[in-house]
Amino acid sequence: MTDAPILHDGLDALPGCTPGGSAHVFEALPEDVRAQLEPARDFLDTVFGAAPYIARLAQRRPATLAACITETSDHLIDQAIDNARIAGEAAPDAEALDRALRMAKADAHLVVALADLAGAWEVDRVTGAMTRFADAAVSAALTGHVRFLAAQERAFAPEAPGNPLPGLFVLALGKMGTGDLNYSSDIDLVVLYDPDALVLPEGQEPRKRLPRLVQAVTRSLQEVSAEGYVFRVDLRLRPDPGATPVVISTEAALNYYENMGQTWERAAWIKARACAGDFAAADRFLRHMQPFIWRRSLDFAAVDDIRGLARQIQTVGRRAEIRPAGHDLKLGRGGIREIEFYAQIPQLVFGGRNETVRLPATLDALAALGEAGVVDADVVASLSEDYRKLRAWEHRVQMRQDEPSQTLPEREEDRAAIAAMAGFAELAGFEAEVEACLRRVHGHFSDQFEDDEPLASEAGSLILTGVEPTPDTLETLQKLGFTDPETAWKRLHAWAAGRVRAVRTARARSLFARIAPQLVDRMAATGEPDAALVRFAAFFENLPMGVQPLSLLSNEPHLAADLVSIITLAPRMASDLARRPNLLDAMLDQRFTAPLTDDAPDGFRMLMDEAMARARGYEDALNAARRLVREERFRIGAQVLRGKAGAVAAGAAFSSMAETSLEAMADAARVETERRFGAMPGRFAILGMGKLGGRELASDSDLDIMIVYQGEGDALSWFGRFAQRLISALSAPTEEGELFEVDMQLRPSGKAGPVAVNVARFESYYPGEAWTWEMMALTRARIVAGDKALAERVEAAMRAALTQPRDGRGVREDALAMRKRLEAAKPARGVWDLKACPGGIQDIEFIAQTGQLIHASRKDVLRPSTRDALAVLAAEGVLNARDAELLASSLDLYLGLQQLVRSAHGTGFDPAAASKGFAERLAGLGGAEDLPALERGLETRSDKVRRCFRRLVGKI
Repeated sequence: MTDAPILHDGLDALPGCTPGGSAHVFEALPEDVRAQLEPARDFLDTVFGAAPYIARLAQRRPATLAACITETSDHLIDQAIDNARIAGEAAPDAEALDRALRMAKADAHLVVALADLAGAWEVDRVTGAMTRFADAAVSAALTGHVRFLAAQERAFAPEAPGNPLPGLFVLALGKMGTGDLNYSSDIDLVVLYDPDALVLPEGQEPRKRLPRLVQAVTRSLQEVSAEGYVFRVDLRLRPDPGATPVVISTEAALNYYENMGQTWERAAWIKARACAGDFAAADRFLRHMQPFIWRRSLDFAAVDDIRGLARQIQTVGRRAEIRPAGHDLKLGRGGIREIEFYAQIPQLVFGGRNETVRLPATLDALAALGEAGVVDADVVASLSEDYRKLRAWEHRVQMRQDEPSQTLPEREEDRAAIAAMAGFAELAGFEAEVEACLRRVHGHFSDQFEDDEPLASEAGSLILTGVEPTPDTLETLQKLGFTDPETAWKRLHAWAAGRVRAVRTARARSLFARIAPQLVDRMAATGEPDAALVRFAAFFENLPMGVQPLSLLSNEPHLAADLVSIITLAPRMASDLARRPNLLDAMLDQRFTAPLTDDAPDGFRMLMDEAMARARGYEDALNAARRLVREERFRIGAQVLRGKAGAVAAGAAFSSMAETSLEAMADAARVETERRFGAMPGRFAILGMGKLGGRELASDSDLDIMIVYQGEGDALSWFGRFAQRLISALSAPTEEGELFEVDMQLRPSGKAGPVAVNVARFESYYPGEAWTWEMMALTRARIVAGDKALAERVEAAMRAALTQPRDGRGVREDALAMRKRLEAAKPARGVWDLKACPGGIQDIEFIAQTGQLIHASRKDVLRPSTRDALAVLAAEGVLNARDAELLASSLDLYLGLQQLVRSAHGTGFDPAAASKGFAERLAGLGGAEDLPALERGLETRSDKVRRCFRRLVGKI
């Protein structure tokens, strides 16, 4: 400790600076102060010119400036600290407390800056003084606000000033925790309370009262007023800051670190110490934290995580570009953070077994590691010297305008001011020294990890640990095409930190860290990484657990591209994946990528038969069918999405899947009905109608079915129960979800009639009672399951009913009336309502069905498939070639688009919600350059189809 005053006779002007440029500052000072300062006039003149902030402090605190002529720096900083302490104990209200703290802070900043620039203090004295003042300010703010709340609301009963609220304590981390606080640094605080030691009046809830107290303390420290501010406060180093209040219990904190703590948090907590409040409670908590911070053994994943911490800085080793202009002395290559990590990594590795290296301050840790033989002595000396240089330069950057920056200015004149404050007469000499220092540091840092594997991201550094993103990581995300890299990092960082269900376990977090870079690369490969991240988040953040899918992606890297592609293009499929992550297993099956046209005729049926054979009872059979159908539906949808399956192939595949499922569930329902109500009294057949009958099902289509039976005695009751069980087997939700929605309204008498139809009633109803629209629906019916003999009888009855002679005009009038009712009851939602829009699928179906009904008595035109029906109507001369081509090509386009939209988005497609990649797929399928062009083409086409409908059926 020096006995000399800070400002004394003989102080030289800053090198390279000419005195005389700050006369206005001196003129604003009181006359007696100017006279006292005359011996140091040249020095102060150049300081004020180089650092405008110090000049403003001098004008605000002239008495403190004058005291620097007669008092030592230690006395003056102690006085500022005492003033802060007294304010906490005696200020009458929050306004007086805030004002006193800000004046004390101005005094501290003025004294520290002048002591530093005058050469009275080395860098460790500067950081130590700032830390002592920060401790006093935090303690004063806490003491004061406990007093105020106690007086106003009797919320607390204040104890001694040093421990105003027993059980509550404030921990300092970061630079404040190590006693190395920067000149204009944020302070990293964590506020906790020990529930067993906390003293609150009866009826007071900690969760309600304490956050209000902490917020008041924080406001006193960081709110900017006319007198400035005290410290910017960062509370984000507390456990899970995005989900926890500003103060939590020690029990909750320890539980978090025990179950979810990450390696970067271990590194952060090396620096923790109590700075205010109940020091005894803080000591107990920190003792409990030691096993989390210092582990006697490290698993492979933890070692990988430690390497990742180091790579927060490193990107390309010694080849990294270093230039003084605009360089970040803390986070940039060769900066302070690299020295801190150089010390922290071996600390975490060896500190579990060697307590001598468990020192929070970087220089102390380096020295201890050198003494322990972990780091070479010459490296310790080199890094220690460079650390002091970098910290000193960092302070000079901050002294200019009191900004929390560590970046050397881009403007040459601003860097010249920094150089002068650093003792360099010429900027070139300063920049040469800075560059040499940065290269030395980065060289040592790179040597420590020279055998480490490079980052997996193809674009550069991608580190997701820590509280804030590193510049290199933000640059990488920007290179990859993310328009808002910081927002993207925050989301990825939240996943890496385990803040969603999928990564709650340490194993899941380790797996995610391993595959995250390739996932981000795959998102970039979609051409719209922001949208890909949002859509992937909808999948990932809804996963019930993540170890299984993350393990699969880790072991099967090629799946990442497929997964991101599907999720980006198809939100509906992404949602299915999120609910059922085991769908990823289906992507490894050889059938997944094999063309649908290569499927064996009975391939899916064999899989269903095997699943039903393994099922243990009715419920198990229902679940097994749902699992299998879900995988098959996902497989077909993926083929549609990739353009490997067109409308015909996809419709046939979905329909075959549905038929097989119907057969399996019908058999299961029969067995269950027989178990409860006796043997089946007859036989049944199931008609598939609508899209199922026409083999045009899409991913989310309902099943239109009709159950026809033949039997005697109690057959009506038995088959009614059977029908209900079949409907339940198909549509009731189980633990594996639903299989299909079922619609049975096309049966005779609709909802009013029995759910199962007697064959005799079927045979009598259609020829004599059925409405025209029911006959139109019958043109698409076909047997999909059941007894073969009964099936033949039902088919014969259908053909007899359909081939009856009909009045063409009457059929058209009835069809037109039905189409009008449909259009009025369910108007189209727009051009993308491909089924219901004027000139859409329904118009084409009505044209085909009326043509079949009118001509079936004379021509062989009955076909369940609308596409086949159009072809045969053209071949028989019912449709002219031009109309047939328009209707067939329009149907193919509509069905193709519908298959793609339904697989990817489900019903109610909104083009505005489509990803860029999906919009391109849709446009390409329609032969258009983009989605608006496709929509214009659809409008033109639907108008032509509607005109054709008017000519062939009637005018709406």
